[in-house]
Amino acid sequence: MSGVTPAQDPGGTSPPSPDRVSRRWRTVTVVLGALLALAAAGCVAAGLTAVEAQDRADALAAELSDAADDRDAAQGRAEAAEGRIAGAEARADEAEQAAADREAELDERESGLDEREKELDGREKAVGKAEQRQAETRITEGTWTVGDDVEPGTYRTTESVSGDCYWAIYRSGTNQGDIVQNDIVTGGHPTVSLSDGQDFETNRCGTWDKQ
Repeated sequence: MSGVTPAQDPGGTSPPSPDRVSRRWRTVTVVLGALLALAAAGCVAAGLTAVEAQDRADALAAELSDAADDRDAAQGRAEAAEGRIAGAEARADEAEQAAADREAELDERESGLDEREKELDGREKAVGKAEQRQAETRITEGTWTVGDDVEPGTYRTTESVSGDCYWAIYRSGTNQGDIVQNDIVTGGHPTVSLSDGQDFETNRCGTWDKQ
């Protein structure tokens, strides 16, 4: 059996002695006591007991929680307001686009109406010219001087005659004394050819149109 004690074993770790452990616990106890004393001194300096300090801390925590709730509620309202604003802006954009589309449609319609009006004006002018031309080339009841009152050319009754239709062609300036041609027609569409220097008389034959 070796005569070396555990405390004298150079290759091992010697356990702490009872005196050393006791000194460590006394040091820890002193430090904790000092901390508790400082905490108690702080409470006393503030004039508050530990219970009152805890109550005040709880009240402050409650106020902070309420403030956080108010902040969250305000943030929620702000987000909701932003959503409503975004929706209103979207509806405004849609309304603006619809108004622009409607305006474009009205412009297109107005352009179409302008074209239609121009077309109708052109037709009206064409019809007016045709009517004017027809009036200029139509002979009614009476006696007319060819070249002055009516144009030379071939004329035919507009409607089929009935009864006694009398027409006559005279040499102008003879007071109907020089008859070039005449006829009494009781039906059909009589036709005459008129030249400058002639007078034309028509009775009960209706109107004559130039062919």
